[in-house]
Amino acid sequence: MTRETLLTRLRDHTFFRGMNSEDWEYLLSIATVRTYQKENIVFYQGDEPVFLHILIEGAVKICKYNTNGNEIILREISQTSMIAQLANLEEIAFPSSCMAMRESRILLVDYARFKARFFTDPQFMLLFIKSLTQRVVELESLLSTHLTLDAKAKIAKFIYENGELINQKSKNEISKILNITPETFSRNLKKLKEEKIIQSDPHGNIHIVDRAKLEECFL
Repeated sequence: MTRETLLTRLRDHTFFRGMNSEDWEYLLSIATVRTYQKENIVFYQGDEPVFLHILIEGAVKICKYNTNGNEIILREISQTSMIAQLANLEEIAFPSSCMAMRESRILLVDYARFKARFFTDPQFMLLFIKSLTQRVVELESLLSTHLTLDAKAKIAKFIYENGELINQKSKNEISKILNITPETFSRNLKKLKEEKIIQSDPHGNIHIVDRAKLEECFL
């Protein structure tokens, strides 16, 4: 990845707006771009956050494992974004693991030096805190989905909010995201088809037939 491409993608991120040329030079001097292949682990739950991780290209998933060893996907990231920055700010071990979903490039920033340089700037700290606030909103939405909705409602909400994404993932992948079994996913998907809320085309792709009724399933 060229320096110009890296800077362009970082500058598009709200967090880095307003940085001057000196700031950029310093940031790049304490960072390195690392490439992760599909299913490579970026960090494990329990690792110490030595680096600030910033996804530049590709996609990663944040996940945990339950007592039975089953993977639970907490979040997927597929655009330029900081990853698990709360662990850096609180200086605690990563509370979950991160895995590359396809070939991905991540900027690893020396967090101690980053903090010493930038956290003395109130404006910069405000932007950092805002990035954490967004994560809290996402977490609240995730908890609401898992704690208050049944399987059918979870699936309906996922289809409603993600559209064609359901056709880009396997049944097992979506089941992990929704924390349900593949069998439960298939059974409730069939119910939505029988109710003529969604339908499958000859290639097996899912399409929404009645968006209003789909929304009613989880409201």
